[in-house]
Amino acid sequence: MKVATVLIALFATVGVAQGGYAPKESPKLPDGFCPKETGTVTATTGECMCDWQHKDGCVGSGCQYQYGLSFYHYSCKDCKCVAKP
Repeated sequence: MKVATVLIALFATVGVAQGGYAPKESPKLPDGFCPKETGTVTATTGECMCDWQHKDGCVGSGCQYQYGLSFYHYSCKDCKCVAKP
């Protein structure tokens, strides 16, 4: 009975862990997205990681600040990274 429980737990964990992978191909990004002077484009998720990792490092309606990282998705039309002061 314990072996069956361990196997079920193992297979459930593997399925959840693989569900968090980034896409294999990057999306088509709009021209001028994420200028190199203020940010870096992620390889596959279409996000701009701002160089200034601060809550004020990005301005716009879709900016996010999580785990000490300031970033925005390419779908945000009014977002941009702010130059580090």
